[in-house]
Amino acid sequence: MKEISSSATARATISALFLVLGVFLVVFAFLATGLRSATPSAGILNPTGPTVNWAGTAPGGSSLDESTCVEGVNCDTFILTLSGTPTDWTGLKARITISCADPSGLSDYDLYVHKGDNSGPIVPGGESAHGGTPPEVVDLDPSNPAVGTGQFSVHVVYFSATAAFQYSGSATAISASAASALAPSAPQDTGPKIGFENFEAPGTLVQVTDSSQGPTVHTVEYMAHDAGEPSVGVNWKSPNSATGVTNFQSDLQTLFIKFDDSCPSNGQKASWYNSPAPTSQFVDSDPIGFTDRDTGRVFAGELTLTSPSCKVSFTETDGLDPLGQPTYAGWSPSSGPLGSGIDHETIGGGPYHAPIPSLPTPYPHAVYYCSQDLVSAFCLRSDDGGATFGPPVATYTSQCGGLHGHVKVAPDGTVYLPNNSCGGTGAVVVSEDNGLTWNIRPVQNATSQTRANSNLQDPAVGIDNTGRVYFAMSSSTVAGSAIGGSNAVVATSTDRGQTWQNIYDVGAVYSLKNIAFPAAVAADAGRASVAFYGSTTSGDGSANNFSGIWHLYVANTFDGGKTWTTTDATPNDTLQRGCIWSHGGADICRNLLDFFDMTVDKQGRVEVGYVDGCTDGTCAQAALTAKGNAYTARGVIARQSSGRRLLAAFDPPNPLHAKSVPGMPSVTVRRVGSVVRLGWSEADTGNSSIKSYQIWRGTASGAETLLTTVGGSQKAYDDFGASDITKTYYYKVLAVNSVGISCTHNEVAAPYLGDTCSGLILQRTPPGHPEQSAQGVAPDSLAIDYISAAEPPGTSNLVFKVKVTSLSSVPPNSRWRIVWNSYAAQSYDPAAEQFYAGMRTDSNGAVTFDYGTIATAVVGLVIGVPTETPIGALPGSSFNADGTITMIVPKSAVGNPQPGDLLGAVNGRTFTGDTSQTQNLERSTLLVDHTFVKGQRDNGHPAATYAVVGNVACAAPTPTPTPKPHKK
Repeated sequence: MKEISSSATARATISALFLVLGVFLVVFAFLATGLRSATPSAGILNPTGPTVNWAGTAPGGSSLDESTCVEGVNCDTFILTLSGTPTDWTGLKARITISCADPSGLSDYDLYVHKGDNSGPIVPGGESAHGGTPPEVVDLDPSNPAVGTGQFSVHVVYFSATAAFQYSGSATAISASAASALAPSAPQDTGPKIGFENFEAPGTLVQVTDSSQGPTVHTVEYMAHDAGEPSVGVNWKSPNSATGVTNFQSDLQTLFIKFDDSCPSNGQKASWYNSPAPTSQFVDSDPIGFTDRDTGRVFAGELTLTSPSCKVSFTETDGLDPLGQPTYAGWSPSSGPLGSGIDHETIGGGPYHAPIPSLPTPYPHAVYYCSQDLVSAFCLRSDDGGATFGPPVATYTSQCGGLHGHVKVAPDGTVYLPNNSCGGTGAVVVSEDNGLTWNIRPVQNATSQTRANSNLQDPAVGIDNTGRVYFAMSSSTVAGSAIGGSNAVVATSTDRGQTWQNIYDVGAVYSLKNIAFPAAVAADAGRASVAFYGSTTSGDGSANNFSGIWHLYVANTFDGGKTWTTTDATPNDTLQRGCIWSHGGADICRNLLDFFDMTVDKQGRVEVGYVDGCTDGTCAQAALTAKGNAYTARGVIARQSSGRRLLAAFDPPNPLHAKSVPGMPSVTVRRVGSVVRLGWSEADTGNSSIKSYQIWRGTASGAETLLTTVGGSQKAYDDFGASDITKTYYYKVLAVNSVGISCTHNEVAAPYLGDTCSGLILQRTPPGHPEQSAQGVAPDSLAIDYISAAEPPGTSNLVFKVKVTSLSSVPPNSRWRIVWNSYAAQSYDPAAEQFYAGMRTDSNGAVTFDYGTIATAVVGLVIGVPTETPIGALPGSSFNADGTITMIVPKSAVGNPQPGDLLGAVNGRTFTGDTSQTQNLERSTLLVDHTFVKGQRDNGHPAATYAVVGNVACAAPTPTPTPKPHKK
């Protein structure tokens, strides 16, 4: 009898949607066709094979279990005979698999295997995991007297499925030692949930000497707004914070964050500053960071494009020089570039394994640098704290493929390098002699195994203070394929990976069907945490047509992996729409790049450093069915704010029943015309129901007063009173539960940006960027002030504007472009994923307007070469001497976006000095000005995302404000 527990709530909801259809099909089936069995209806499986195959034939519908289904309508039967005697099956077992090719992942079948016919007993292990999305798997062990050989009834129940996506069945003889195909759902911890607050990198510009986003030096960038592949750690030795100073390494920035848990009235809970390492220079790639929490040393590394070398620096002062300033003087570079693989480097460190080698310096820990040459991988060891490194040692050559994860060191000095695929399963590559030799240890046991993900994913390990290893990976549900999605599989080992226990799916409680970027951390004995992106949509999560949405999830164990509690750390806050690309190259949904990281602070709080690809109100508040994405890469830290910690000494009083004030809601804002829409996500209720949310508003920062109070289940609010277009409105949202009220440091600003009729400003160029005095001054005709988008009523057009300082003089051989991300461009060119619309001048200064696609080829793994392909002219487009360029684009020409859909990473670009060789290239070396999107990721603030409304009349005509030209 199937019980609908909390982990099956989503399945029950989907099943209810099929109820009416099921009733109809029952009646229809009896009247029209009578009962049907699978086709063929029976088969014989021999110990030597071959595989037996069949297909379902029932019309389908919905049934909770065997007791409620109608044979031939929403369940059917296949008779399987295992030939021979149990002795003939020595060393073998029969695997029965029910699969389905429904790309939506909504079809759901359950599997029951009876001895004899359907009236016979269910054999041991004869009921599948009922995991939601197929496959459903049962293994029959003929050596078990209760199983044996002979006739079995394979009974398939259509839990929520129709004949449109009929199931396929198979029975195969496999080795008795082969593990089950899917890990079972993790047993649930019965204690209080773990709560989180999310701290987004502030939208402040920082001076940088180098930028990977362009050719210029001495420019500015938004802090952690190009934060793909972040590494995060906490310096427990820092004198600058009681909880330890957090560092966040991404791109060429190394950010340091100090948290204040007192909720100060005159400050912020999180303060950020940038202290880039001197070895983080332009033309680098694959940033990596590591913090040895026991020594306080922070490392920052950068590959040099595709050359086999890496540059590393380290600091023990949180990047501060002797005067307390974040400068290069706060860092020490390694002696020279390391011999390196060309991809996917990682740095780790910890105690030496006995016997400890002779050390040249007092630094007590070994430091390891590992990387890979596409397939083979190797590690180097430093015995002087990272100043110099020894020779490379191969960890594996052809035995493993895919990607390895971050190298970790156990308290006893054992070194672990996790890998996605060693012989088709996840594995740890282990050294017990300080990196001199390595052994591959697959993650599996007699009943469960991990499965390599064909979408390249880093697995992760965490190691607690007793040496117990916690392994986490995105494990495919179908071997060798991404079509079935993946699970968040964890496992533990107490003997350095030689055997594994507690292999569970920690995402099943949320019915997750796709997993990306697992990370892991551990501290006290039995206490560990894993984090990952998850989606409830099945199918290939890396395919361009994937339509799911993604959240951040964090799972904790407090008993060594026997039970787990999983938290949605971004509820009501989508962090990516559509695919997460995991095949390298320059796909637009690779905005998050390849991994994220997690750590633990000095007081045991879990911290996850991740990337938000759907930032700000336009994307975050869009309907779940909306197409498109913001394509941002903004750095965020999810920090534990309630519940038991990874250091037991810092657990709250009465930890199994503790309640606390709510965490700060994460607030987004969108102002269009006279309406301000707020949305918020609450990831920490304090284990006490939210009673209400208070909405505070003001027209000056920090001067908000209570506007209204809404119910505790509400997550959005429309303010129709923000009618003064000369004012910027400021908002806070405070959560209230039985214990108290949340901290007030979540202010958001809503400046007036116009409307969708006359133009909604998507991005303004902030003063001083990018025309710094050290670089010369861009001419007025090419210096962008703002870009906007509109849908004039009574038309079916999009209207884009680029406002430059002046066009009183129009230069020849130049281009002014609006560019946005869209898979609809593939209908013109399979390689294209962006549209452009713009103005061009020829060598005589003659002006034309056109639109087309942009395809970005990749040279040497990391260098993108965007190339325009013109499609047609844009009649009616024009420019004015005041610098306003207006481009009228029929929606039908650019994929016909529908109301609610998103145009992501919209940006302006200007080029000059075009030649016949460069006139269709958009390399960053050719740019004169841009609005923080030089490639395909939106690095601006706020995100330049436009939500299509459908050429409807605006509520009240309001003039589009005219921004002041930026100063030079």
